[in-house]
Amino acid sequence: MWGMRLSRKAICVLLMVWVIGASLGSWFTIDAWVHGGGGVVRPLGNLAWIVSLPGWATAYIAHLFGIGGGRSDVWSIIIANVTGWGYLVVGFGLVWMIRNWVHRDEQEVHVDCSRRAFLTNSTVGGVAICAAGAPGYATLVEPWSIKVRRYTIPIEGLDASLKGLRIAQVSDTHLGPRIPESFVVQAYAMALDLNPDLIVLTGDHVHDGTREYQRAAEICKPMVERCPMGVIGVLGNHDWWGDGFALTRMLTDAGVRMIDNDRVWIDAETRRVVDREPAQGIAMVGLGDLTDYLVDVERAFRDIGAETARIVLAHNPDTAEIEALSRSYGQRVDLMISGHTHGGQVKIPFVGTPVVPSEYGQKYAGGMVDGPRFRVCVSRGIGMSMLPVRVGVPPEISLIELV
Repeated sequence: MWGMRLSRKAICVLLMVWVIGASLGSWFTIDAWVHGGGGVVRPLGNLAWIVSLPGWATAYIAHLFGIGGGRSDVWSIIIANVTGWGYLVVGFGLVWMIRNWVHRDEQEVHVDCSRRAFLTNSTVGGVAICAAGAPGYATLVEPWSIKVRRYTIPIEGLDASLKGLRIAQVSDTHLGPRIPESFVVQAYAMALDLNPDLIVLTGDHVHDGTREYQRAAEICKPMVERCPMGVIGVLGNHDWWGDGFALTRMLTDAGVRMIDNDRVWIDAETRRVVDREPAQGIAMVGLGDLTDYLVDVERAFRDIGAETARIVLAHNPDTAEIEALSRSYGQRVDLMISGHTHGGQVKIPFVGTPVVPSEYGQKYAGGMVDGPRFRVCVSRGIGMSMLPVRVGVPPEISLIELV
C-alpha cells in the first residue's frame, strides 16, 4: 500500500506544514481583506491567496450553503486557507509516495540505485521548488518592480509651443486589499520624477468598495501641487463598483480635474489647463467607463473646434471600437490613452497573454496599438485585479512625448 510508504515522521511534518501554512495564510489574508492592513501584509496576503487558490472553490461552495460571506469574510478566508493548504499538503504527500514507489524494488532488481535516487529526488525537489518559487515570484517580486515605457507620438497640427509636451500616465492603481498605499505613493512619486508637464490617471483608482476613496484622493495631492499642468483623470469600472460619484467629488476636492464625459483644453500660449477653447491648444477629452458607467461622446466632444487636436482618456481601450469613434464620420481623435487590461498580468513565452479583459483578444493587451482610426496607448497598469500575480508583465508608468 502506498499509504504505508509515508513514515510517521513524514506525516507529522506534512500536518505541521498544513497547520502553520493555513494559520499564517488566514492571518495575512484576514488582515489585508477584512482589517485593511497595509505594508508587507498585502503582498503576503496575495501570496497566501494564490497558495490557497484551490481552496477558494470550496469556500464559494460553502457560501452557497450559507457558510461564510465571500472573499472579505473571515470564515470564508479560513475555509479557503484550510482546504487550500490541505490540497497542497496532500498533493506533496502523493508525490512523495510516488517517489517511494519508484524505489520499492531497489533490493530485488539490479539497478544503479544511486542514479535512480538522484533522478527521482531531483524530480521531487524540482516540483517542490517550482511549487514554492513560482507563486513567490509572481506575488512578491514582479508585481512590485515598476517600469517606465516611453512613447513619442506625432500630433497633426500641434502648435510649436507644445512640441515636446510630456504626459505621464498612471493607471489601474487598484488601491485596496491587494495593493498597499505605500506602493501607489511610490508610483506617483516615480511619475513626478519623470518631470512631466501633465499627469493623467486613467481609472481603477481603487479595487472595489468605498473604504479607500479618501486615501486614494489624498495621495494625489503631491502630483497636483508639483506637476506644472496638474492632473487630469477619469474613472474605471472598479471605481464604479462602489460610488463613482463620491470618488469623483473627492478626487476633484484634491485638485484632480475629473473629465468623465467632459473636456478641458491645454492652452498653447499659457501652457495651462483651461475650461474654454483657446486660440491654439489641445483638447483633453474624457469618456465614461465602457462597461460600468456610460460613454457620452456627444457631451464629451462638445464645443471643440474641428481643427483642434484631441487626446482622449478612456479607461477601457475597447472604447476605440465604438461606432461614434471608429467610423470614418466619427469624431477626430489623435490619440487615446487607456488602461484596464493590465497587459493580461501573465505572459507566457511563444503563447502570449492567455486572458485579456477585452472583446478583441490580445489586441489591446498593452503598449501602443493601432485602433480602427487612431492610435491607443494602453498602460499595463500598476495594480492587479482578478488574480494577485504578474508574470512577464511588470507594472508600468507610460511617458508620452508629443511631437
